[in-house]
Amino acid sequence: MTTSGANVPAAKFDSQALDDRPIRTPMRDAFRHLRRNPVAIAGAIILLFLLLIALLAPVLAPYDPTIQALTDRNQPPSAEHLLGLDALGRDLLSRVMYGARISLFIGFFTVGGALIIGTVVGAVAGFVGGRTDNVLMRIMDIMLAFPSLLLAIGVVAILGRGLMNALYAIAFVSIPVYARIARASILSVRELDYVEASRAIGATPFRILFRVVLPNSLTPLIVQATLGIGTAILEAAALSFIGLGAQAPQPEWGLMLAQHRNLVFTSPHTVFYPGLAIMLTVLGFNLLGDGLRDALDPRLRV
Repeated sequence: MTTSGANVPAAKFDSQALDDRPIRTPMRDAFRHLRRNPVAIAGAIILLFLLLIALLAPVLAPYDPTIQALTDRNQPPSAEHLLGLDALGRDLLSRVMYGARISLFIGFFTVGGALIIGTVVGAVAGFVGGRTDNVLMRIMDIMLAFPSLLLAIGVVAILGRGLMNALYAIAFVSIPVYARIARASILSVRELDYVEASRAIGATPFRILFRVVLPNSLTPLIVQATLGIGTAILEAAALSFIGLGAQAPQPEWGLMLAQHRNLVFTSPHTVFYPGLAIMLTVLGFNLLGDGLRDALDPRLRV
């Protein structure tokens, strides 16, 4: 029989073990969910593979992508040329490898420029409000009223043909997307308690916007940028296909499709492999973007 005065051993806590545990942060939790997402991992593997090919193209490519062998035009895949030769006798494997450099540059350049400009425009519109917000957003609405590819064609027609002008055009037509997302995110953050606390201690509006509000509004922009890279690559390929983007002899995948579109039945390998490269690149960015969206939004985590 036990008595009420019996000594009960107290639970022991290892305070040192508690102190050594990693501190949980939103970004750490998001990264952990991202690593457990098979869709995001698949997208990351595809993009890592393409990035390695782009970086190591001078080492991996078996031939110079511009050397022609006119006597062996449209040769099908063989042991000597794994993907065959194109209409000018150039090695397709080498051209597809070098094309990865151009396509990845297109994606990062256009999305990077549009993201920076669009974020600044949307942040200023959402934070300042009033007439500034109305003027900036109406300009963005006018730009969104045009189909993006049609507007890009118009910009290239003004600037002139060429890959760089096509990149400027794609970046320009993508600005409203990021501006609207940034504005919506800023509007949901600017009235929160920690923003009011920054105002109370006398922080300047510039500091509040770029040091407090904007860093806490980047999640949807990061996701949209990841998804937008695939779209930018497709738009650049479309401009090259109609002759307004990359120019011969650049090994750009869209241009390769345009040059061999009449050979789709007689020499299908000349269009199949560039098209497959475009598909894999866009798929990789879309899978990674979906994974980032699920990882960075707590409401979508499973």
